[in-house]
Amino acid sequence: MTVKAYLAGSLAVTGGALMLASGYSSRGFLYTALGYAEPRFSDFLSGVELGVAVVAVSVLELVIALGGLTVLIGGFMVILRHTTTGRVLIWLGGGAGFLGLLIGFGYSAYRLGGLGPVLAYLPYWVGLALAVTGRRLAKGT
Repeated sequence: MTVKAYLAGSLAVTGGALMLASGYSSRGFLYTALGYAEPRFSDFLSGVELGVAVVAVSVLELVIALGGLTVLIGGFMVILRHTTTGRVLIWLGGGAGFLGLLIGFGYSAYRLGGLGPVLAYLPYWVGLALAVTGRRLAKGT
């Protein structure tokens, strides 16, 4: 194993761990949104449709959480010398993470008026930057 591959994988693993860890602090937004939406589901849906809507919201939460996990697994794949697979997983997880971050960033900047509340996403930004750096380093291994 080359030092470059180990460094690239380690950066991605660290980035994925930061993304997962920061997901716990930003989960409140998702639960708040679900808390506002869930009582309204029964106004428009019933029976099976209501169950499907609740499952869909749960799947959405899972996909957001899997961004960091996918980056983490991609980092381990790079360390194990499966560079192409690892880079693809890091790319997929980072892309999902970046999309989630943009949504959260936009919401905070618009609704909360300023950059102060956006600092709560700093561990996520750092994790995403480490994942991208690890992916770029893994390119030549």
